[in-house]
Amino acid sequence: MSSPSEPTTESYPHSLYINDQETISRFNDNPDNTYLVSFPRTGSHWLRMMMELYFERPSLSRVFYHFENTNYLTLHTHDMDLDVTRQNVIYLYRNPADTIYSQISYYKRDHTDINEVRNWTQMYAQHLRKWLIQESFTHVKTVLTYENLTLDITAKFEKICKHLEVAVDARKLENAYKRITKDEVKRKTLHDPMVVSLEQDYEDKRVSFRERFKDCILQQILEIEPGLSRFIH
Repeated sequence: MSSPSEPTTESYPHSLYINDQETISRFNDNPDNTYLVSFPRTGSHWLRMMMELYFERPSLSRVFYHFENTNYLTLHTHDMDLDVTRQNVIYLYRNPADTIYSQISYYKRDHTDINEVRNWTQMYAQHLRKWLIQESFTHVKTVLTYENLTLDITAKFEKICKHLEVAVDARKLENAYKRITKDEVKRKTLHDPMVVSLEQDYEDKRVSFRERFKDCILQQILEIEPGLSRFIH
């Protein structure tokens, strides 16, 4: 049995999972600590690696760099039960069609099954509605999209720096951005081979899925919450 001062961990070749409840409770007990919240398949692995490299601090519960540091930067959650009520949040979301495609692929389900598409769309719509429209408990919240981060990393990552009250270092950010490629994310996520696919067939099917279901996914989301029209297109 581990002593209270030694976090219980699960080690993988290129990452470390910290599942010690005392460590997590200490982080949670401070309401000023930042949660990174994202629906699954919205780019959180990539963003967490970017943040760990740039800020030189690890995040809970999966650590990718700086294993020895216990000054944790954030705690990541998917909030699938929609029960998270933190005061300090960075919220990451992504194009709905790409998110739904990736989620169906992750679970190896049928991309052409409209019921599968509708079920995941409903869950994503509820997630977006909570974090973009309904919640009133955050004191500090920064909202990011995966697409905007990848298109303009300097401007959008500056929002994260402002949130965490850290100055922007353009050279350091450029170095982190160059390092965190898809290959690097794949190398760092051997604990879950489905996190990233490098196969061209995967991307080809994504394009076909987007063409077929983009409009109906958007329509369903806006039927659930019309106010989301300001955030998704």
